Amino acid sequence: MRFPDFIEKLPQADFPASGAEGYLLQAKEHQVVFLRLEKDIEIPEHSHAAQWEIPLEGTAEVAFGGQVQVFGPGQPFHIPAGVAHSGKVKSPYAAIIVFDAPDRYRLKK
Repeated sequence: MRFPDFIEKLPQADFPASGAEGYLLQAKEHQVVFLRLEKDIEIPEHSHAAQWEIPLEGTAEVAFGGQVQVFGPGQPFHIPAGVAHSGKVKSPYAAIIVFDAPDRYRLKK
């Protein structure tokens, strides 16, 4: 999935996974990431500020709160602040993610 040109002109986020590309919309207290994955990835358990994500393409299997749930296009999910979670993402994947923190991801250098 391609995002519109004006989104792909945003600064890129520095993701630790290969095959991941994200465009970062930075606010004073939040970050919005337009994410695209070209490879399946497994995300180890971690926690951070609150996260709201809506898949646009592909699926995300998310484990948190003692449950595993699968989210596909148009099925948003919310992970509260400090809640440990992990996941498996099937590519191709695209999503919009909002973090309740200004520093979840750094800019790609």
